[in-house]
Amino acid sequence: MWFKALAFASVLVVAAFSVAQGAALLTPLVVDGERYFKLEWQVADTSGHPTVWGRVRNEYGFPAHKLRLLINSLDASGAVTAQTLAYIPIDVMPGTGAYFQAQVPAPAASYRVSIFQWDWGQSGGGDSPRR
Repeated sequence: MWFKALAFASVLVVAAFSVAQGAALLTPLVVDGERYFKLEWQVADTSGHPTVWGRVRNEYGFPAHKLRLLINSLDASGAVTAQTLAYIPIDVMPGTGAYFQAQVPAPAASYRVSIFQWDWGQSGGGDSPRR
């Protein structure tokens, strides 16, 4: 009987620890996004809701597809309080940019925007027959 009570107490401790830890934070899926892209952004209050908006520019030589941004809402100490993903619905060609706008869940002391994920497209191709 004491073994069952000990096992049950162990499960409760593990469950309480898991709940106390909260959900895992997202981190960019591809490293060095700032090497390939330039981000400019600011925060505005749109109808009582904070909105992060700006522009991302492709500084690399290939088209970027499926570009997503990670917006971290930060408290006064710099800890992440919320995260938002923003999707760029168009391909961002080399040397060009695209605008983005994302509503964040609640006001925060500050925000941090980074490149979360993208795929590179290929230019040209070897599919055309030779003459």
